[in-house]
Amino acid sequence: MKYILFILLTISCSITAQKQSLKTVLDSLSHKNHFEICYSNDLVNLDQKVTLPSDSMNLNDLLKELTLQSKINIEKHDSTLVITPLEKKNILISGKLIDSENGEEVPFAHILQKDWGTGTITNDIGRFEINIPEILTGKELRFSSMGYADTTILIPASDSINLTIRIRPKPYSLTEVMVLPNGNSAEDLVRLAVKNIKRNYHRKTVQMDAFYRQVAMRDDDYVNLIEAALLIEDKGINSENNTTKIKIEEMRKSTNYLIQHDAKHKLAYKVLDKIFGHRNIFYKCYGQNTVRHYRAEWWYRPLMDYDHFEYEYEGAVWMDTLKVYKVKYTYVHIPEIMGGGKRKSIHSWDGGYIYINSNDMAIVQLDRFWKFFESHFAYKTFKDGIFWQSSRSYQKIGDKYYLKYIKGLTYPDAPMYSIKETNNDTIIENRQWAEEILLITDVITDKRLQDRIKYKDKLARDEKTLEKKYPYRPEFWEHYNIVQLKPLPGKAIKDLEWEKSLDLQFEENGSNDTTNK
Repeated sequence: MKYILFILLTISCSITAQKQSLKTVLDSLSHKNHFEICYSNDLVNLDQKVTLPSDSMNLNDLLKELTLQSKINIEKHDSTLVITPLEKKNILISGKLIDSENGEEVPFAHILQKDWGTGTITNDIGRFEINIPEILTGKELRFSSMGYADTTILIPASDSINLTIRIRPKPYSLTEVMVLPNGNSAEDLVRLAVKNIKRNYHRKTVQMDAFYRQVAMRDDDYVNLIEAALLIEDKGINSENNTTKIKIEEMRKSTNYLIQHDAKHKLAYKVLDKIFGHRNIFYKCYGQNTVRHYRAEWWYRPLMDYDHFEYEYEGAVWMDTLKVYKVKYTYVHIPEIMGGGKRKSIHSWDGGYIYINSNDMAIVQLDRFWKFFESHFAYKTFKDGIFWQSSRSYQKIGDKYYLKYIKGLTYPDAPMYSIKETNNDTIIENRQWAEEILLITDVITDKRLQDRIKYKDKLARDEKTLEKKYPYRPEFWEHYNIVQLKPLPGKAIKDLEWEKSLDLQFEENGSNDTTNK
């Protein structure tokens, strides 16, 4: 037994010893191979830790492996190791990800190159575009999505566009009959899913890289674009909502062509801001993370308020090859003062759907709709009568669930419509609205890898971010693996550039002061 312990300790020490500073590894190589090392302390950092590659590797492969780990260019020239910053040469890879069995697009799937840590997500129609450093040629690029088996491709040596990548659904036993347990109702399912929130969702601090886009519309024309790369720090469902921190990494805005509030309404909104505080658009969007905030919402709580919501079981459905229970919920408004009972609106329906994983009773998606009935004068103005809608989706990483995306309609910082009265009818003119999406592109659970957000860098919850100017850096956006989303490019570009190019608009609405970031 002592010998076994000794062997295990020796192996453990050996593995630990493999993690060394890059300078130590290079010094050892230079001594062994009689090389000279040439580098500048101002340009490269050799103090970072790297995992010592295998001694069986040839020198060229070993240097390439160290380059991948350190992201520093290490090349052999005669008897000299030349160490320089890695030149940014990228390969563009684009295409679509489809289900190998039915050919349907796979939306919001993750794409990752693990050696470099770069990645992106497919859009809502399965399209993707990613820039990969040239040094990764021949390495694997992984595609993954809930309910599918991971698939990989080898990174090509040159740009490859319009690829079709097929991903295979995970096999499930179709002999299982999926029925509700005896005595359970739709409300019972929701209660059970809520009971399991503490078990299913993360309760420790995580960091999430995120991409935000808001596109504003006036009738059929695109009139404003906002995009941001964000860092979100969340302490989990057991913590207060105000402990969540958001940091803007980069932001760009087009010129705002929305019709603004008149003087009377501007004054009213200023008063409301002073009373209630201005909710920053990023915190406001993240605040729709219903599972994260299931206890905190003060009036609209479909996961907690069983007195003002009704639930209806709509059967078992497939979602990304997962078997889920689909529960419809309806918001029943304030109870009748006279006569008891509950009162539903005669003009609109407010509710949505909760999708619950049948295996672990986790909420994997929650949708909300607010729609007018056909009897309402505004029904024809809105597609299918939908005035407002949103969707939140969750992904399982390891044994816990994390936010995947929040998307839907949102209110622009402007009047939503104007009303014109005629002799026979009430007409809505100049309808204005916006679509937004917050996509989580990476989840960092290891505290050692987290870049904690300092208090001075944290975005203020009452900051009017739409009015503040942040530095615009074209070089960041040129190589940022931005998520391809409809409707850009296309009609939106033509609409937004009717007066001047988007780059010029981004510059004019940005700041040259880098300390403002």
